[in-house]
Amino acid sequence: MSFQKDFDELLNDLLTDYKNQFPEADTSQGSLIYIKSACMASALWGLYKYQDWISKQIFPDTADTEALEHHAWVRGLTRTYGETDSAYLARLLDYIRRPPAGGNKFDYEKWAKDVDNISAAYCIPLAQGLGTVDVVVVANETNTGSEIPSSSIRTGKTTAISANKLIDGTANFTDAAHPVSVGDIVRNAVSGVETTVTAVDSAIQLTLADDVFKTIDEIYMLHNHTGTNTAVSASKLVDANARFNDATYTCKKGDKVINITDSTDTTVVSVDSATQLTLAKDIFTATAKKYVVKSLIANVKEKIEYARPVTHSVIRVLGPTIVTQDVTMVVTGTNVNKAQIASDVPAYMKMLIPGQTLYRSQLSSIAIQNKADNATITTPAADVAATSYQMIRPGVISVT
Repeated sequence: MSFQKDFDELLNDLLTDYKNQFPEADTSQGSLIYIKSACMASALWGLYKYQDWISKQIFPDTADTEALEHHAWVRGLTRTYGETDSAYLARLLDYIRRPPAGGNKFDYEKWAKDVDNISAAYCIPLAQGLGTVDVVVVANETNTGSEIPSSSIRTGKTTAISANKLIDGTANFTDAAHPVSVGDIVRNAVSGVETTVTAVDSAIQLTLADDVFKTIDEIYMLHNHTGTNTAVSASKLVDANARFNDATYTCKKGDKVINITDSTDTTVVSVDSATQLTLAKDIFTATAKKYVVKSLIANVKEKIEYARPVTHSVIRVLGPTIVTQDVTMVVTGTNVNKAQIASDVPAYMKMLIPGQTLYRSQLSSIAIQNKADNATITTPAADVAATSYQMIRPGVISVT
């Protein structure tokens, strides 16, 4: 029987069967036969609807939230912070259609998007030559306040090896703007082992608490925002020695904060000052708790370095460079909706991805769709091309 038959059809079918079998039977409303038929029809309809619901949960694209999460979970995909069902489904379908393939470009993009607050990722193979990969990541603007991901880490490669040392001949660990400090956390990006700085020997050498670098060209990550909290305030991280608003290595909303002492973590809600962060959860309830603030770039870098093939020696994770573009347009037409054009143009530009060209013809098309007879565009004077690392965004939009 079809799932589409409603309760009344089921009931009428049952009553008809009774009448055919027992012509003299009373099947009017309120009769025993009617009541039995109604109960059976209700039960059958419930079973059919339940089977219909079960059939939808079998497939990810028709599954409800709980079943969707299970489909993704068995494939190792967990929902990121604030991710909608539609975005989660899109990521799952991409995984199914393009399963892990040992480190192709789609794998890098999947790994990056597994990280909280990353809305998009674009892989550029061989960006710096053989064995290199660049990954451009875009932050979730709703959750972080910006499409540019935070990047408060130093990263590089070892150029020489010595026991309990980090040596990088291209580094500047004594940089006056933000020098490395004793207690800062260093991570071997490939092995995942972390240790702390015990001495800053020079601009190119650090002494470490543990011997975590064994060969030349090992990738390191040096977190710039580490220390111990010096005061307690509800849902705050307070460190009188911190520089959370450092011009080069700025903490941002959405960054991950780890209370290392208590093994708890949360995210940054706001950067209040150089020495205070507001947090999503109250994880510092006493002083002298060791912490680290990990930027989005650091989290993506850790994820990729853990998962990538060993044959790829240099992996760069970058935020896109924003190219701001003004648009000046003069439109004609009796019923032209200038306000809507002025709204639709920036909406279109906000959808452009890294490397995507802004076409003047698209701007004209937006005007025509809003009942313009003609549109004269003076800015930009030509199509605006972007590199793979650039993302065009609206500047001043003028529609007259």
